Amino acid sequence: MTLKILHLYNDLMNLYGEYANISILERRLREQGFEVEVVKADSCADISFSDFDFIYIGSGTESAQKRALEDIMTKRDEFAAAAESGTVMLLTGNAFEMLGSSVTDGSGKSFNALGLCGFETTENSERRITGDAICTCRFVAGELVGFINKCSETKGVDEPLFTMIMGAGNSINDKNEGCRFKNVFGTHLIGPLLVKNPHFTKYMVELIARNIEGFSYKASALAYERGAYEVTLRELKKRLAQA
Repeated sequence: MTLKILHLYNDLMNLYGEYANISILERRLREQGFEVEVVKADSCADISFSDFDFIYIGSGTESAQKRALEDIMTKRDEFAAAAESGTVMLLTGNAFEMLGSSVTDGSGKSFNALGLCGFETTENSERRITGDAICTCRFVAGELVGFINKCSETKGVDEPLFTMIMGAGNSINDKNEGCRFKNVFGTHLIGPLLVKNPHFTKYMVELIARNIEGFSYKASALAYERGAYEVTLRELKKRLAQA
């Protein structure tokens, strides 16, 4: 069985080593016995979203995000159809903002976005929000860790992805972070997210393979990955307790 992964805007939207989300996901899927084909594309012009089992877009600069948004809006309906059908997607960093109805830049110019969710994002060119993060997720046991680096606020999210214990939420004084729409996940958490959180990656693997007859997740020790996660979580909790 071959699973197809699309890493969209792999050069354009590739800050903070986010390509490693694809590297670790491919490795975990292969460990489950799947063949994996990774397609990298910096335009969706020749892409059929329905061909893929998993679609990923990483974080980019604010200007890169607008270029990516301009490109993906040319195939907005096809992207939305794939999302509606249950295709698993992950958008990290400011790629997450493209799932909403609009993104307004620091000069006040508004850009139409994919509209899968009704939220709106507004950038602030004079303020950047950065810092480590701890959060929880209602469908994954155990806290998650990561980092946030953004210059925006997002308001009007109907179904948040995470609840923040440490770090910034979607907007000021908001403990909710990210969004979920069917099997589409959006979050500002970087790190990379799947590298830092092996339990969340396991959930993604199981979700991607959910309809494959006979699939049963094969547990593995992942001693180094879990060790790194546990050290990070412990040290961040120490810092939080001292704050």
